[in-house]
Amino acid sequence: MAGRLSFTVGFLIVASVGLLHGACAATTYTVGDDLGWTVQPNSSYYEDWASQKTFQIGDSFVFNWTTGTHTATEVSTREEYDNCTKMGIILVDAGVTVTFNANGTHYFLCSEGTHCEQGQKMVIKIGDGIAPSFAAPSLAAAAALSALFFSTVAIFFLN
Repeated sequence: MAGRLSFTVGFLIVASVGLLHGACAATTYTVGDDLGWTVQPNSSYYEDWASQKTFQIGDSFVFNWTTGTHTATEVSTREEYDNCTKMGIILVDAGVTVTFNANGTHYFLCSEGTHCEQGQKMVIKIGDGIAPSFAAPSLAAAAALSALFFSTVAIFFLN
């Protein structure tokens, strides 16, 4: 009986670690896929691109462009985004990778000429899109607590 219980508890621990590892897997997206970050013929291209994906904490975004002069400018508010306000954190080099480590909504646009007005802008919604009002525990902390919990359960049942 104790052998069977030990096997069951061991299996649960291994399964939990496997699930936590999968939960930690982040994805790297190339903004605009093969077309990259540039003025597109369809002004809703980037809105459509982002709306077809689910972005999670830890995901990375690569802003690539091979022709023309572009920027990836992060603005602070929806109003600045809607009005194509060209002041914010400006990324000027193609190939820059941006990683988000918390839920939130991020607004990017090209601050070059009229590119934003032509549709070179997008909203990246991480998780539920709501920035945490407190420091969220890391996945490593969650994994450690999970391991501690299952170890305690195993010790309890084995004694």
